[in-house]
Amino acid sequence: MTSPTTRNPAPISPSPSKHVDLLILGAGWTSTFLFPLLKSHSLTFAATTRTGHGIPSHLDSTIPFTFDPDIEDLEPYRRLPLASHILITFPLKGQGQSTRLVESYDRVHAQDKITSNWIQLGSTGIWKGSSWQDRHSPIDLSNPRAIAEEELLALLGKRACVLNLAGLWGGERQPRNWVSRVAKTKEEVRAKGAVHLVHGEDVARVIVGCVDGGWEGVSGERWIVDDLRGWEWWDLILGWSGGDDKIGEEKLEYGKWVLELMEEEGVKALPRDREKLGRLLDGREFWVKLGIVPVKSLLG
Repeated sequence: MTSPTTRNPAPISPSPSKHVDLLILGAGWTSTFLFPLLKSHSLTFAATTRTGHGIPSHLDSTIPFTFDPDIEDLEPYRRLPLASHILITFPLKGQGQSTRLVESYDRVHAQDKITSNWIQLGSTGIWKGSSWQDRHSPIDLSNPRAIAEEELLALLGKRACVLNLAGLWGGERQPRNWVSRVAKTKEEVRAKGAVHLVHGEDVARVIVGCVDGGWEGVSGERWIVDDLRGWEWWDLILGWSGGDDKIGEEKLEYGKWVLELMEEEGVKALPRDREKLGRLLDGREFWVKLGIVPVKSLLG
């Protein structure tokens, strides 16, 4: 399966038809990559926001919708079209929210002959183990998002899948700008190990892959979605420190700290050995299932 590169075409409107291939609940950052790719695949779609506002350069308008797990009113769901697949971009948390969302939508469309499949976007933060983790490794079942995701899978079986995404980047989200937020001192840099990422363009590609022919292979399961690389924070920080040995507005001496840490811990060259990096993610299985590979990485 191949996917063309994302473009930025002229604004496009949600499908006016009563049925769409994909309904996106919560059109945000990911959708700026997803909308044009859906169009290039000739997939019909609709999207929601809290206010129904448009998405500049991509969508003229959206459907106003806010999920409130404490309200049983079905009226907000009557605005939502029948869809073959439904993408949930916002986090559902704890017991009951997945059931409330799915059952409310299904009740509104009970007379329709099409049964919708559901895709929940999640986070790889639910894997807490050290060393290598894959999708079969134990997850943190006390995590509210994990609880809701497990409920969705148990409720729908083959009508659902969960895509647990690594660190999202692309567009205005640039990992080099995260450094001064995740580590402000030398000791905080010392503690940084591996970091896993996935570009918004590749997130769009895997969503389209699920919708456009790949559902049977991925349904009923949760998956790790990353760029198949285990990036190393010290290596990245040193590479980003530049000629002036500084990163970020606070002008901290990150490059110097990395060199000092290498001396202190006997690291002869970067990247460090894998066993020194803590948790690492193995996301190969999902890409194999879809028959595609990531196209974006920090290397270009």
